[in-house]
Amino acid sequence: MPNATISGKVIRKELRHCPGGWVDLKQLNYDQMLERRDNVTKMFMEQSEGQIDGTMNLKIMNKWAAHHDFRNCIVEHNLEDADGNKLDFNNSLTFSVLDPRIGAEIERYIDELNQDLEGDMESFFSPASGSLTESSDMKELSEEE
Repeated sequence: MPNATISGKVIRKELRHCPGGWVDLKQLNYDQMLERRDNVTKMFMEQSEGQIDGTMNLKIMNKWAAHHDFRNCIVEHNLEDADGNKLDFNNSLTFSVLDPRIGAEIERYIDELNQDLEGDMESFFSPASGSLTESSDMKELSEEE
């Protein structure tokens, strides 16, 4: 029978914007992907109810998603602050001192690693359109009926 569990394979990425710096990354598991989707959808629904300004809500979703992904995908790294203390990506304050070029580079590597997961998520939720959408599979089924 085919193996349907996550491999747990760790991939090391050297950081172009931080010479000598590296991060070891792993893919999100299905439960983490569901948690990410649930929270982004919840924030979207709050915005739809008029509780939060749309622009503010998008910022909150991006920030929460980045913290979630760094916390769950970074297995190990050698990145330090100006005082030589190892950065702790479980602490949200770390993001306020992280060089944005380095943060964006790590985020890009995480996105590449989870690309298939993001594609699946986008088939159900489209932030650009601001609405929940049907996946292409669902559209094909409804057209056949």
